[in-house]
Amino acid sequence: MGTDDYDTLSLTSNRCYSTLDTRYIIYGDDEECKKLETSPGEYTDASLLCMGLKGNLEKYDALDIFGKMNNYKCKYLSLWAYDRLSKLEGVKEATMMSTLLGIWGKSTNFKKCYSSDLPAYSNNKDYIKEKSLYDYALNYENLENLYGKTDIIPCTKKLAEYIRKSIELYNTVKSECEPSRNTNFQRSCTALKDIETIYPKDELLNLECKRIEDENTHSREVEGSKALLQQERQHEGHLKDHRSSGLGLDFTENASTGPYASEDASSSDSHNAIGTTLPILGVLSIGFVLYKFTGLGPMARNLLRTKGINGINSHDGLTDELLESAYDRNAHLDQTETYVGYQAI
Repeated sequence: MGTDDYDTLSLTSNRCYSTLDTRYIIYGDDEECKKLETSPGEYTDASLLCMGLKGNLEKYDALDIFGKMNNYKCKYLSLWAYDRLSKLEGVKEATMMSTLLGIWGKSTNFKKCYSSDLPAYSNNKDYIKEKSLYDYALNYENLENLYGKTDIIPCTKKLAEYIRKSIELYNTVKSECEPSRNTNFQRSCTALKDIETIYPKDELLNLECKRIEDENTHSREVEGSKALLQQERQHEGHLKDHRSSGLGLDFTENASTGPYASEDASSSDSHNAIGTTLPILGVLSIGFVLYKFTGLGPMARNLLRTKGINGINSHDGLTDELLESAYDRNAHLDQTETYVGYQAI
């Protein structure tokens, strides 16, 4: 099981190694690293690895990206450094190894994270087993949550293959590391012991894809989901444009099926209520002023006394009489005496 076979999968291990490549590289300025540049400011893969290693060591205490396996972050740092070193082109491995060990030895966190694992990986066939085991332990939690507990998200065939081969490797190493075989110094056996402190009772053997789909089918579903999401966003954008246009159009019907349905309905109800309430308040205000500060008030009371309570319901008659009384008063405005009725509150 080669570690390069699954570099393109969305695995926690791949994301963690990418983080180690870049997160703290700005803290990796060092004269030894600059020597690896083709010219000042022209970075090479070798110089970037050098700077990345120094930055990660400088920020070692803040390096908290490995989840349940974070107690073994020094191990992952060594695995990452050798993985990147083994892929460098045009650089002698021994020379580059010496440079990296020099950077490591000068680190203020050297006592927290020793560099002894890094040279041990060189030309060691057991390195692949060790890295694959640690990577699988790092990936397990996320894979179990996404694919092992439910069939909502299907595994691709490539991912299902990765899980199957990881379980096969786990069983192989477990068999190789039985006490009777005297393989305690085998590095993969040490890795297995470390993993069992986090995942005891062979928990890593329980992972299984609930549903497997072909990569092409999975890609079509992903593209379909992206297209649907884009349509929803466009629909939301149209609704926002309509709201800001101020044309007074009714979007309640169209918006009722979207995320803004409740907002549109409440807004429409509010506008209707305001449109009904304001004219009523205006009429009442004018009536109150006429009743309190003109002769219409006493006239209305006299009419109510003569007609009794039933007269209240006869709105047409009352209105006609009030208008006629108001007309009579307006007809005698030339008289010197002015009648102003005032009703105390």
